[in-house]
Amino acid sequence: MGGNTAPGIILGDTAAAGVSAEALQQAFALVQSWIAEGVLPGAAVLVARGGQIVGEAYLGVADRQTGRVVDQETIWGLASITKPVTATAVLMAVERGLLALDQPLYTLLPEFLDQAPTSAERRAITLRHTLAHCSGLPGFSANNLALRQAGEPISAFITAFMQQPVLFAPGTYHYYSNVGIGLAAEAVARALDGTLGQVVATPAIARYHQFVQEMILAPLEMRNSALLPPATWANRIARVEETGQDGTSYEMANSRYYQSLGIPWGGLFSTPRDLIRFVDLFLPSSGGRSRFVADAAPLLAPATVQAMTTIQYAPPDAPADLAPELRDGFPNDPPLPTVDWGLGWAVKGAKRGGELGDLTAAATFSHAGATGTLAWADPTQDLACIMLTNRARRSGWPSEQFRAARFANMILAAVS
Repeated sequence: MGGNTAPGIILGDTAAAGVSAEALQQAFALVQSWIAEGVLPGAAVLVARGGQIVGEAYLGVADRQTGRVVDQETIWGLASITKPVTATAVLMAVERGLLALDQPLYTLLPEFLDQAPTSAERRAITLRHTLAHCSGLPGFSANNLALRQAGEPISAFITAFMQQPVLFAPGTYHYYSNVGIGLAAEAVARALDGTLGQVVATPAIARYHQFVQEMILAPLEMRNSALLPPATWANRIARVEETGQDGTSYEMANSRYYQSLGIPWGGLFSTPRDLIRFVDLFLPSSGGRSRFVADAAPLLAPATVQAMTTIQYAPPDAPADLAPELRDGFPNDPPLPTVDWGLGWAVKGAKRGGELGDLTAAATFSHAGATGTLAWADPTQDLACIMLTNRARRSGWPSEQFRAARFANMILAAVS
């Protein structure tokens, strides 16, 4: 392991990994310039190749109010990077014969049909649709804000999700859906609880939390990661700016209430060194085991890894005027003709102009988070990158001036 080349920057054995140390430092300097310009309060970036960390950068402040600086111990709200973790829980249940991806959702969660009228589309939605964001379910429930303002538990959100309308026939459009991911997590919970296909008085979602902790985070030795972060982590968690809910009791990432929910579609907290253990599972060279865990047994079958990181559906974007009040985030303008998704992971495919830049391969898989986070991996280069920040994505900072894309280009250019 190399020494610090600048405050907050650590380089590994870049030469052995086929990465230019100079080019990598220049990429980290770009992130540092964003902090100096006031674009970001802070950031933690990690680049790995061939199962080795080749560079890390811990820059700026984790909390502007207190001046707490970013370091390796800082914990970040991952927001929607949680979704591939939930998808992994679903696929682990599939591997165990508890679920099948093409099972209709209503056969697993019968309350899902307790709506009038019951449409053919509702019966057609499968787990595979939910994990690829083409189920027809909305981004949020109509009462999402009211539930948060009332401080309701996660079970209340799952109950509300059962009642949501189907906006289009499954597979017709891409429409990013927290509702679908939440219901997929509930299916995992009921599979473990032995209540699949049964009407239950209270959702079983707590079993999902236990499963993720015991079967994903613990085997990967992700000791600084949790869906339910303890109160003792309060002084380690980065404070996210520009959430749009500033100072409220339910504020994304920052409020104790939010941290207590264990949200399957956005509630995981972690560090770059922990998260790379998870992302590495999905690079073909890893064989379904993390190369960052000594003597680790395979966590996923190679067939599972392939299914999650290859295109399952590639429908066009849903029209911008389709239920805009239920949409999570902003629609692409103009709408994309195809939106490629695996299971839990987005796949770059033919997309151009996005945050993965110009040089990553079409097979690159990724996920972004509303807290200003991004994780991606290019299987053709055995390369992975984690970028965690504390300025909300709604501010537009990653896409302004193509910042995230330019950074990705510099990382690919560093590979020899």
